[in-house]
Amino acid sequence: MVTQSQFSQIQFQAVLNNFSMLYNVMKAVNFVDNAIVQLSNDGMKVIVEDAKSIQASAYITRACFSDYKLAITKPPSSDTGDTQPFIAFGLNLKVFTDCLSMFTSGDYNSSLKMIQKGTGAPLIVILEQHGEDSLITECSVRTMEPFDCMELDFEEEQQIVSKINVKGAEFFQLLSEMDRNCDEIEVAISPDAPHLMFHSFGELHSESSVEITNTSDMLITFSCTDASRNRYKFHHFRLAMRTLALASKVALRTNSEGLLGLQVMIENNDSSHIFVEYFILPLMMDNDQTTM
Repeated sequence: MVTQSQFSQIQFQAVLNNFSMLYNVMKAVNFVDNAIVQLSNDGMKVIVEDAKSIQASAYITRACFSDYKLAITKPPSSDTGDTQPFIAFGLNLKVFTDCLSMFTSGDYNSSLKMIQKGTGAPLIVILEQHGEDSLITECSVRTMEPFDCMELDFEEEQQIVSKINVKGAEFFQLLSEMDRNCDEIEVAISPDAPHLMFHSFGELHSESSVEITNTSDMLITFSCTDASRNRYKFHHFRLAMRTLALASKVALRTNSEGLLGLQVMIENNDSSHIFVEYFILPLMMDNDQTTM
């Protein structure tokens, strides 16, 4: 157990009074074992990716924590002066979620404290179950050197060809009704009707499609400057659906190269928000039909 005298040596310390939603989000993005954790003054970011074709980043904002302390001693490695400095390390996400699962069942009032002393030190997870029979469990999760991951973003605003905000529950329902046995899904977005179309391709040449106009109740906002049509592995959408099941709102964006971004907003227990952003690479480029 970490003693009070050791707290002066701690680089990172954070407390979540209710961590059930954090546990649900971590389970949802745990489609690979190892993740990168980035700690900044804005909160905690957990990044996972698979086969250089899908990446998920979970943002647990600082507002989610009742206590959040971070001591960053070294400047950011980037040359850009406006880059937010952060501390990064690798973490086995399955081990981390297994630790959290010990106090997530039942109607207990449980809190989570996370502590790390510094580079190379384990992430200490302290779970406390409050009540008449107060229980405290401490786990020490080994950290690793951070590994390289894809740098995917939509910083070039002029490359974005569509921005769509949809209601989370309706979007999850739409994907749930698609053929679960399909191999690929085509997403077509156009300034003209039908403005949004999902077309699935399955075994034995089976196909199904859903068309949505910009007047649909499912859409919150719709903006499209250029028509696009790109195919993706439906397996990647299945991975994202674990998080979409928790979503209150989803923002879809595509750029001129067919990169699809899904930013999922999740209501936390205390009216704060957790965001999960997926980047899914297309199977084909729209302009030259080259397989990626």
